[in-house]
Amino acid sequence: MRGFTLLEMLVALVVASIMLTVVTLNLMPSTQSVLREEAKRLAFLLENGAMAAQAGGQSLAWSGSGNSYRFWKRTREGDWLRIERDNLLHPRTLPPDMHIGTVSFDGRRLEPGALVMLSPELASKRFKVDLHSGELTTAIIGDGLGKVEVVAGSAP
Repeated sequence: MRGFTLLEMLVALVVASIMLTVVTLNLMPSTQSVLREEAKRLAFLLENGAMAAQAGGQSLAWSGSGNSYRFWKRTREGDWLRIERDNLLHPRTLPPDMHIGTVSFDGRRLEPGALVMLSPELASKRFKVDLHSGELTTAIIGDGLGKVEVVAGSAP
């Protein structure tokens, strides 16, 4: 009856730890991939908000500052109400270390928290929202015709 030598056990432990390291690194998303996914989510929500505004004939808006954003709807009286309990357009908080940067609407820079209009008209204004995470930046750009796209990030 022969057992394993100490050297064989050490080699097996080294191989197992290398495999565990590779699996762990593949399962942990990078900062860049998390930023890209959040940008895609926001682009999807903005595009769907614009389509909902057009389909319902009701003005909707988006605002964001710091690490959170929300959607708004305009009442018949002209007041803006926060959308709180919508399955799609509810308020959201960005992951840690991610924040909303510059927001521009129709070529003008907006103050943090200002409303970006999602008009019920077929042709609306262009907008751009920058998301930052560490040194990375990704832009979400609305073309004014309802299409919203994510432009790959770079260092600021």
